[in-house]
Amino acid sequence: MTLHEKIKADYLNARKSNDNSKKNILTMVLSDALKLTKEKNHGDTVSDDDMTKIIKSWIKKTDQSIEILTANKKDISELSAEKDILLSYLPKTWSFEETKSYIEKISKEKNTKEIGQIMKELKINYNGLFDNKIASEIIKSL
Repeated sequence: MTLHEKIKADYLNARKSNDNSKKNILTMVLSDALKLTKEKNHGDTVSDDDMTKIIKSWIKKTDQSIEILTANKKDISELSAEKDILLSYLPKTWSFEETKSYIEKISKEKNTKEIGQIMKELKINYNGLFDNKIASEIIKSL
């Protein structure tokens, strides 16, 4: 089952169980997925990579909203719940130590410390499992 299919199924279950938080955020995610399929003429399919990008985009938007509401001393419980729902669809990312060990391994195998080459290898073999910003900082410190 693809990530897109899982989100669709969870959306239907949320509608049936009247889980408004989950239903609302998944509606937004599925809306972006539908927009993407129309832009790329993919029919009805959305790749897991594209779904992950959409989810990360919504997490970023939610974080920005939480930041604004926190600064204004408003309730963020609903947004926090939505963020938790979104995070549940993403694969677990590596810790700093895990990322560093994979980068060191790639650096030794390829005999390079060049950011571009190491990042390329990471993305080809481990896309979605690491944080780009952390990986970049680790490579620069090699």
